[in-house]
Amino acid sequence: MARRLRPLEPVSSHKTFAIVAATVLLASLVLTGRILHYSRNGSGGRPPAGSSSAQPRTATAQAPYRIGGNLDCPSLWPVRAMSNHTSYPAGHPARPPPSATSVACFQTTAQAASAGYHPARLPAGALEVGGVYLAPQGAGFRASCQRAADRLGFAVPCPGLLPTGPPGAPPPRLCDQPTACRRGQVLRFLQGAFVVPPGYVGAPGGFSALSILATPTHDATGGLALRCRDERRLAAPAVHRARAVMAACFDDPQRSAFGGRVLLRWSQQGTLVVVSVLDWSNASRWSDSSRWRDVNRRLAVALAGHMRFAVPSRGG
Repeated sequence: MARRLRPLEPVSSHKTFAIVAATVLLASLVLTGRILHYSRNGSGGRPPAGSSSAQPRTATAQAPYRIGGNLDCPSLWPVRAMSNHTSYPAGHPARPPPSATSVACFQTTAQAASAGYHPARLPAGALEVGGVYLAPQGAGFRASCQRAADRLGFAVPCPGLLPTGPPGAPPPRLCDQPTACRRGQVLRFLQGAFVVPPGYVGAPGGFSALSILATPTHDATGGLALRCRDERRLAAPAVHRARAVMAACFDDPQRSAFGGRVLLRWSQQGTLVVVSVLDWSNASRWSDSSRWRDVNRRLAVALAGHMRFAVPSRGG
């Protein structure tokens, strides 16, 4: 007998998610500001004095600097050129071979290629969307999707690809907290501060964030928790042969989990899904008019296109 789902969690929980997202945004903006302050006050983002690298600085290249036992690149020169004549932009999911060492830092892959350092080959299954790298998720993440489906009692969207996180970031998981997924609740997954290229526009300071929310299509509220009140429809792409709606949401970001985001919404396997990517082109207004809007839309489509669904186990 099919289980009867309880009504969605109260609106206050939806507001809590928006507050959590805003807190993550604020913390990342503070961190980004510190990085930019160091870059601007530290010789325009150049390595500190006394760098051990012998690579000369040019108009398009900087020398890597040493941190502990590693050579790294300044934040504004994120493309690492290696001694094996390949380059690794920030967020690239592949790792250089152990025998290769960093020899220079460039602002763009085009500059590195013109100097003889061509981009390293992507690992199998990985994608690059406008300078943002999407990497396949492993068995641990897929297991977290199954646990979420068993706890929530409906088919849960499980992304096969996600943007790469900064070094040292914990691996993403669905329902990483015991109370995060309970029957009758909306699935909420947030990934903030994934690695983006210089100049990227998600929010001020180049902050990036995406979210995946889902609820059964037959829930008592009709999926109101996954709606944007002030949205502008942009397109109607097909996702897994289902007709989807792409829109820009102009809700107040302090009160809405979707404010200032590009949304992609569709229904599949009895589940209503919304994939959203932060897109803020002006510090005084949420907008979809930035030059990065195409990248953010393509990110949403790529994430949705590689989505699979974990269904509840029998007796789960």
